[in-house]
Amino acid sequence: MNVVRVPRARQRVHVPPLMQQRMQPYPQRHTQKRARAASAGAPWIVAARRVSMLLLACVATLAPPSSANAQSKADAALAQQHWVLNCMGCHTATGGGIPGKVPPLANSLGYFEHLPAGREYVMRVPGASNSALSDQELADVLNWLLTTMNRDALPNDFKPYTADEITAHRRPAFSDVATVRARLIRDLHERGITGVADRY
Repeated sequence: MNVVRVPRARQRVHVPPLMQQRMQPYPQRHTQKRARAASAGAPWIVAARRVSMLLLACVATLAPPSSANAQSKADAALAQQHWVLNCMGCHTATGGGIPGKVPPLANSLGYFEHLPAGREYVMRVPGASNSALSDQELADVLNWLLTTMNRDALPNDFKPYTADEITAHRRPAFSDVATVRARLIRDLHERGITGVADRY
């Protein structure tokens, strides 16, 4: 006698969610936990990274490049060397000049930069115009002299000399420097700029 077995319908067993979670393999459970934790903390992580990047950008902007700073110091040292070799003999080491003979440059020359004609005067005095310095070297010396010994005398909109400007206005040298200087000083006094004395 043959017995026919009829398969029973599978019964659905209700399993609580907590039990379902515990029934999952160990690695899968912890992977899901880490994913939920990362998702919850993602906004804070992104914000922290953005703040860090912003701070780094600010520091990079404020800090001057070391190579450019070193180059600037080298240019200033070379300009000072040209001053010593070509100008200091008459105008003295402090730029104070010789009373009655050589006009002072320190705390004096910068006032002429308030006038367009005064700016040209600085380039065309015989000591500068006829010097052995190249146009670039003369521009560097004048800029060094004005920004170190005449810082308080310069106008707010002072622009450094360039080699092209020196080339265009350096020559001819003034033949009567005293007359040109006296006229410029009168113009300065009329503007209320009295830092340059009539006589030296």
